[in-house]
Amino acid sequence: MKDVLANFHYMPDGSMTLADALYAFIKDEIAYGRLKAGETIPTIQNLAKASGLTFRVARGVVEQLAREGYVRSRPRVGTVVLPRDVNALRGRALFVLPDVDACSYHVTMIADALRRRLGAAGFAFSTVVFSHDGQIGLSFLKHELVRTPDVAIVIYGTPPVRKCLRDAGVKNVFIYGDPPKKDEGRWIRFSAEEAIANFAEHCVRAKVKRVTQVRFEGNETPDARRALADRGIACGWMTVPRMDGLGRYEGIERSAYNVFMNLPRASFPDVFLFWDDFVAQGALTAFLGRGLRIPGDVKVVSLSNRGLGPVYSEALTRIECDASEAGEKVAAFALSLLAKGRLPPPPAITPHYVFGRTFPY
Repeated sequence: MKDVLANFHYMPDGSMTLADALYAFIKDEIAYGRLKAGETIPTIQNLAKASGLTFRVARGVVEQLAREGYVRSRPRVGTVVLPRDVNALRGRALFVLPDVDACSYHVTMIADALRRRLGAAGFAFSTVVFSHDGQIGLSFLKHELVRTPDVAIVIYGTPPVRKCLRDAGVKNVFIYGDPPKKDEGRWIRFSAEEAIANFAEHCVRAKVKRVTQVRFEGNETPDARRALADRGIACGWMTVPRMDGLGRYEGIERSAYNVFMNLPRASFPDVFLFWDDFVAQGALTAFLGRGLRIPGDVKVVSLSNRGLGPVYSEALTRIECDASEAGEKVAAFALSLLAKGRLPPPPAITPHYVFGRTFPY
């Protein structure tokens, strides 16, 4: 009989009871193939003693596993693991993301690709959402890390999240943000340099003299100023404030609408470059409400997701992200990390510059 409970740890943080934690642990040991068909688990007395449960509660854990077809009690043998109809899992993968991106189309598409690719490779996939500006969600993350996932894929990992991963000794992959130097070998960054260069060349051909980049408050974005300055084109920034009392995306769009409905026409540049599609949507709605023509009165370029972007009557000129392609890159890199061989350089997620009618070629 194996020492099944050697790696069992319980964190009494209110997320689950000790009995539930023991049940989940034994079920995972069976699902991941660490407990194989025909092997026995400890007796109820030993489970109770090792875990701190009463005999009655430990027996209830074993009875629940038996009801669900994981084990069966056999006279003079003990409680035996039963064969499973599905293949044993190779391990677990954890997707960790901030709450502000939980409904993001881009992040959802990345998660779908990860779930599909890692699942096909035999890894169970679960998600943990944390508060980007606080401690909310960390207790659940710590609970998930107790079971030691094989890899954690993290979007915009905050210092508290990184500390949790470091303390647990879990392999991790960071997506976006700016992690410490020691994490750079596992950092997948958003690299818009090529798309920005193509945009700058387009501005040169169109004899553009002034560009304004637009972002919303607190958002990290690329910056086209250097590429434009190298070509003699002036470029500045506008920041759209956050609007309290509305959802994140509706608040951004409504705030941008208010800003651009009241922006003096004389302050307009030749081209607006929007680094957020919801900001662009609010601005485009405002332009229509003011009777402005695009590209006649103002030219517009927007960051956009392939298949989902700002709604407008004409095709947008855009810096376009392919979220499915991004998810495939992240999944391939995570699988390379799990393969335990030499880790390749992390890929970059690269958008493409696409010509449209709002800033014609």
